[in-house]
Amino acid sequence: MDKSRLQGLHQIPFSCKGSWFSFFRKNPDHAGGKKDAPLSIRVIAGTLWENAEVLDLDLMRDGESVVWAEHVAPHELTLPAEGGGAVYVAFQDPSTVRLRAKNLTLRLTLRQGEATRLGSGWRVRAGSMSWILLKPVTGSLAIENEPQGKRCIFTLHGEIEPAELVLRRVTSGGLEPEATGSFQDCVKQRETELKQWRKSFPSAPRGFCILRERELNTLWNLIVQPLGNIRRECTLVSKGSLIGMWSWDHCWHMLGNAGGSPSIAWNNLLAVFDHQDSTGALPDVFCANSVHWGHVKPPVHGWMLGLLEDRHAWFSDEHRLEIYEPLAQLTRFWLRERDEDGDGVPHYLDGCDSGWDNATLFDHGVPLEAPDLSTWLILQQEWLSRTAIRLGKAKEGKEWAAGARGLLRKMLEHFWTGERFVARLSGSHREVRSESLLLKWPLLLGKRIPTKARQWCLDGLMPAGRYRTPFGVLSEPRDSPLFSPDGYWRGAVWPVAVFIVCKAFRINGLHINADQLTMEFLRHVSRAGNYENYRGDNGEGVRDASIAWTATCALTLMEDLAYFVKARQGLSS
Repeated sequence: MDKSRLQGLHQIPFSCKGSWFSFFRKNPDHAGGKKDAPLSIRVIAGTLWENAEVLDLDLMRDGESVVWAEHVAPHELTLPAEGGGAVYVAFQDPSTVRLRAKNLTLRLTLRQGEATRLGSGWRVRAGSMSWILLKPVTGSLAIENEPQGKRCIFTLHGEIEPAELVLRRVTSGGLEPEATGSFQDCVKQRETELKQWRKSFPSAPRGFCILRERELNTLWNLIVQPLGNIRRECTLVSKGSLIGMWSWDHCWHMLGNAGGSPSIAWNNLLAVFDHQDSTGALPDVFCANSVHWGHVKPPVHGWMLGLLEDRHAWFSDEHRLEIYEPLAQLTRFWLRERDEDGDGVPHYLDGCDSGWDNATLFDHGVPLEAPDLSTWLILQQEWLSRTAIRLGKAKEGKEWAAGARGLLRKMLEHFWTGERFVARLSGSHREVRSESLLLKWPLLLGKRIPTKARQWCLDGLMPAGRYRTPFGVLSEPRDSPLFSPDGYWRGAVWPVAVFIVCKAFRINGLHINADQLTMEFLRHVSRAGNYENYRGDNGEGVRDASIAWTATCALTLMEDLAYFVKARQGLSS
């Protein structure tokens, strides 16, 4: 059985590479899907929390609604009804969808607005920057307007003969949509495209072939074409609720795509820098029709670029030159604009700036100087130093290296008490203690921090430790009085946190521990699906499903596992 068919449309939106269409059962109350929510045709080209639902689907026979199931394959959606008949959905191209009703009537209810005539079809508004054009290919498409303009309903009659409908998303009006090729041609084209996509990526380590296929399907599904503020072909966080790009997620999107699609990987990095402001800051998040400022995200970029160049030969000096100055500007933003007390130690203005929005580390107020931020900026300056020297900018290279050394010294003086790492309120430098996993990130600096500091960071991260579960690492340990299993960054297990701990283990030579944590997490994701995070008590997936960074973390961890296992086998042979 095709494992990709085992989850429903409240978990995995049906879409295709490049498309801004999404078929999904959106939870109206919070992020993610809901099994009994209407199945909607959505256009996710808009603002972050815009209602993307345009048309609700229903299957009818003899004028009555029928119960149907969902078979979600990446290249075709099938909705088989009780008593026979089905509706089939496939993408003709990223902007064009075909729907086929056989032995059933398909009813499409417009969520809001009215339909206007367009030749032999209709035009409806779809969010803040799109229209959907509808036209029957075979059969008849009827329209009914309920009294007082409450609802507009389309019906495609396929009970006697199969009927087919074509929908096209456009930005500014347009001509009638045209069907090219048969419905099965569309299915085969998307299936072939998807097979070629998967073929371009490395194979999976033993036991994870099905997971690899699912994660590659997910990444293929989440790619969108350039539109509005999304100026490059790149990866959305989700086609469910989180329909934008956040200014640290995109680094994982870069790394996860790097093994098979260098162009999309690089686009994912640069797409956020397309919006860099004059101070060097990046927006918090942006969508096709909105850019959100106020918050920022942590400067993980230099570290992630180091991971990219260590593993992928396509990364060249041309790429280094393209990103060097934007990354230098971002680094200067943190060192200059986020040091209000002038002590040379940068701070966060809000928990959201760290990416760990509500972590317990921020319970005592802001601005907060924290060791994770200094760690990221040390690593980022080291990458800039190496890159500057490689690009012939020797003077700048020395300056970045000196900056990294200076910040390392200040970080240890500021945050390492001799017993543990703490954070400090900017200005007063009042000590802030927390059990948040976030305080463990100096472990990424390896032997550049004292042995005792590394031991403190590792405490609780080993098997049976207070941060460990059978499925990952907790953002807040279970014995903390502030632990909340579904508390977002106050106890849940996050894919990126698992990823960082695995990398920290390897940096410190603990490859067996990294292998073990990697396999525990991959097995759990195989069972639970690609959720934004997982409850800290039982591992249940929560919030939005089919999230890009969960897929990219899984794929990159698989690549690491295969690489290091092969390396050890080579040493022993």
